[in-house]
Amino acid sequence: MFDYSKITKNDLVNEVGNSLKESNAIISEIKDSETPELMMFDSFERIISDLSGRVAFLADVSNSEEIRDYGNKAESLIGNYLIEVTTDVELYKKFKLIDASTLDSESKKYHDELEKDFIDAGHNLEKDSKLRLIEIEKKLIDLEINFSKNIADDKSEVYLEASELTGLSGGELGGLEFKSGKYTVTMAYPDVNAVLENCSVRKSRELVWKAFNNRAVSSNLPILQETVVLRNEKAKLFGFETWSQYRLKYRMAKNPDNVSAMYDSLIPTLQKSAETEKLELSDDNIDPADLSPWDIRYLITKKRNKLSNLDNSELKKYFYIHDVKVEMFSICEDVFDISIKKEDSKTAWHEDVELWSIWNEKNKKIAYFYLDLYPREGKYTHAAVFDISPGSQDGEVLPVCSMVTNFPNPNAGDGLMNFDEVETLFHEFGHVLHNGIGKSKFARFLGANVEWDFVEAPSQIMEHWVWKSECLKRFSKHVETGETLSLELSEKINATKNIGVSLLTLRQVSFGLADQHLHGLDFTDSLDEVERNSQIVTTLKYPNDVNHLGCFGHLLGGYDAAYYGYLWADIIGDDLFSRFEKEGVLSQSVGKEYKEKILAVGGSKIAEEIVQDFLGRKWTDEAFLDQKKLSKS
Repeated sequence: MFDYSKITKNDLVNEVGNSLKESNAIISEIKDSETPELMMFDSFERIISDLSGRVAFLADVSNSEEIRDYGNKAESLIGNYLIEVTTDVELYKKFKLIDASTLDSESKKYHDELEKDFIDAGHNLEKDSKLRLIEIEKKLIDLEINFSKNIADDKSEVYLEASELTGLSGGELGGLEFKSGKYTVTMAYPDVNAVLENCSVRKSRELVWKAFNNRAVSSNLPILQETVVLRNEKAKLFGFETWSQYRLKYRMAKNPDNVSAMYDSLIPTLQKSAETEKLELSDDNIDPADLSPWDIRYLITKKRNKLSNLDNSELKKYFYIHDVKVEMFSICEDVFDISIKKEDSKTAWHEDVELWSIWNEKNKKIAYFYLDLYPREGKYTHAAVFDISPGSQDGEVLPVCSMVTNFPNPNAGDGLMNFDEVETLFHEFGHVLHNGIGKSKFARFLGANVEWDFVEAPSQIMEHWVWKSECLKRFSKHVETGETLSLELSEKINATKNIGVSLLTLRQVSFGLADQHLHGLDFTDSLDEVERNSQIVTTLKYPNDVNHLGCFGHLLGGYDAAYYGYLWADIIGDDLFSRFEKEGVLSQSVGKEYKEKILAVGGSKIAEEIVQDFLGRKWTDEAFLDQKKLSKS
């Protein structure tokens, strides 16, 4: 394992220098070869992936500002270096010497992917267009890095008195800094979640919601505006009208028309259901027509508490983070016939970080994963799984990834999770499983390296186990009494699953619509206009003094023109889980087939093909509608 524990900036500089020297040697070998081999390109990609995981990754997790800054610099260096490699005319000539007709299907797919990379690097463009493309690519790299950095560096806080935080538990209040008679609500997820779910003071929820959604707004909106203009220009260089058209050509959706068709099919059903939900949720003398975004999670929590007859603060006592984590591992071990074992984490980048390994049914270790679960200053503020290393071609060095989240820290508080956080933990662990179990002889196809609108399906499916009574009883353990949730209470909680589901889904739809707007024909519209237009779909009253696009990290984090993929993958994930619903929620036979046909395949086959192989048919939205108790009118 790479040793992050005592890393210095100078160490990272050396890592960059040595890795680029090694990769240059491979490029030279390819260019000097009369018969270049496909695996040479894979060797090159593994070195670059390792470099990114050793250096650039630290921009998101290191405690040191100096190292975070160098991590961002390294990301820029790597990005610019890859532009040089993919635009190398001599390298492309050598690549074209490879006879694809002799390749097996997996190798042919890799060959096709490399061919696409070279074409997207501009080898078929006129000289002036290619030069302009390179300028755009280099500028986009810096814009994306700065956008992410501005979100991580944002120091927004809200200061509230105890009376303004009515509804928060003692543990939640204890997790907030208290100074000069006021509590400090940071923008870390545990603080924000506590207020938005439990605070009965509507004005306090509004203040916190607005602060959270206005993070980095002044610094990032200009970056976003410049980015969408450059993306559109790049798309036009390749003959596409919009960035969305260009971006989706290799995705499951194929084009923006199919994305629009998905939304057009679901939005009327969701909006009709949302009107009923608003009537059912409205409480605290809030008129249904006056509901705002900062009311929804609070009212959903309140109704869940009422139906389950258990207050949210009491329910959280059943979900101590380490207990949930360990039992989640146990459920996955049972269903997918794997083992998950603790490893020595002394080489990790922070003392709170854990290292674990995944073992297959033959008791062979196949992958490692880190868990970096708690918020820290300067750390990545959302929840994601990062590839750190694809391992070696011979399998002697195993692949590594890291889950990076912001859950309640048991080392600085009570470590009690709300139910949404439990669901997020399972969701992200779906990515970890995909990364660890997915195998291929090419690094590019390992694990979650699949079409971007399928990548969330193996994590979306994991959320289902959270709600099932047989699982709830396993991972719930009262922090004081040690008791698990009774079957009766588990079933009551399961019955609350769809409270406000249409309103929550429409919120996600609004993000996808904003993304498509920014990368469609009307990309020059003002960002305030994009924000306002996208929020209409939610049917809620939206404020005029908020623009969340500045902290919408997905837009410059790989999900550009692709945020629709969450809903797209949610539909697929629900359909995949339909087999477990029919054949057994904890069925190991279905789990092993899912592991072999979905997870293990990684990106070595197209997603449409592997989904159909597992389901025995083409996927539909029937399971999605059934799960959410919706019916199309």
